[in-house]
Amino acid sequence: MVGLLSGAMLLAAGCGGAAETTDQPTATTTVTVTTTVAAPSPTDSPTVPIETPVTDDSGEPTDSATPVALATDVAGRPLVLGNIFKYPDGWKDGRYDIADRKQATGIGGTLSGCGYEETLELRLANNFGRLKLEFGQSNSSETSDQVLVVRIDANGQYRDQKSVKLNQIAAFDLPVPKVNALKVIVSLKNTAECNGGAVEAVLMNMVLS
Repeated sequence: MVGLLSGAMLLAAGCGGAAETTDQPTATTTVTVTTTVAAPSPTDSPTVPIETPVTDDSGEPTDSATPVALATDVAGRPLVLGNIFKYPDGWKDGRYDIADRKQATGIGGTLSGCGYEETLELRLANNFGRLKLEFGQSNSSETSDQVLVVRIDANGQYRDQKSVKLNQIAAFDLPVPKVNALKVIVSLKNTAECNGGAVEAVLMNMVLS
């Protein structure tokens, strides 16, 4: 009897041990992902140029390319286009055949149509006392029927006017004391013979003294 009880107790103990056995917990693995985020590029700002005056060795601003009043050192020599304060587009320094003169040095420009005019302005700054000027039509002008007219205004007031046909040369010799703004107004006379053709006008030997 005692043997049977001992066997039963051993059997119960064995069953109980099996029942208490549980599964082991599964190990958890943590994965760390590192993400690199690029910093945003700064937006390029437009570069604004800064204008600085051009200076000479003394540090003083130099003169600009804008035409200025004529100094007395131009006296006695023929003026060129670079001496003119304002002039029409298309006018240029060159050599021209006018009447019997060959390759005469002058300032030339084309006039088109009756009554058409152009203005060249000089700034004398009261530095001169006299103006001499010759003018005519280039022998290569498109038409031979036009009359070329040149008028001189000083300080906004009419001073003198002359006209020439093809194959002629006219001249001015005018006093210009106390004159600052001097205008040379070149035009084609509106006549019955005017047919609208173009003329190349030439100003020669424009000399201040």
